[in-house]
Amino acid sequence: MSSWHGSLRDQTPSGGAGGSGGTAGQLPAYPGSRRRRGRGAAGRFQHAAEILWGGTIVALVCVAAIMAFSWIQSQGAVAIVRAQATAIREGNLESAYDLFSDEYRASMSLPMFRRWLRRQPPLAAIQNVRLWGRMVRNGTAVLWGSFQDDLGHSYPVRYALIRENGDWRIDSLQVRADVPETLPNTEHFHYI
Repeated sequence: MSSWHGSLRDQTPSGGAGGSGGTAGQLPAYPGSRRRRGRGAAGRFQHAAEILWGGTIVALVCVAAIMAFSWIQSQGAVAIVRAQATAIREGNLESAYDLFSDEYRASMSLPMFRRWLRRQPPLAAIQNVRLWGRMVRNGTAVLWGSFQDDLGHSYPVRYALIRENGDWRIDSLQVRADVPETLPNTEHFHYI
């Protein structure tokens, strides 16, 4: 046998041959490897709290990652919405209309879109679009937010977008109706 094996066999935890604490040829067990037996209620509670805390951290990291991924995916859709709002504000309705999907344009012509905008004076005076809700899934996106008119009034808006030929296109635009606050149902939207 080699001298290395022989030297391990001759050593014992107590430093002498044949001492207590192990048999010849075996290394002593690592002290942290022993299992604690008879853990009390406080120890079990602490262990459960550590597991719960770890699970909470993992869940928060996963939610943050999903939100970041959705935010990154929705950037193109947000750019299209902002481009349309700018085109409407500048009076370039042909450019604004071209940002709609093919299906939308098949159901509403440019003259119909112009008439609808004339009935929506706040929409024609868009100054700032704020989007705070985003959801992207399987080539579709839904954006929630509001826009402000030139007088500073805020109007809730909801956009639905789809991917066409690799680009985002607006499939529907919903603006909350201008309903007096005294009426019981103020959740009406104009669908175009």
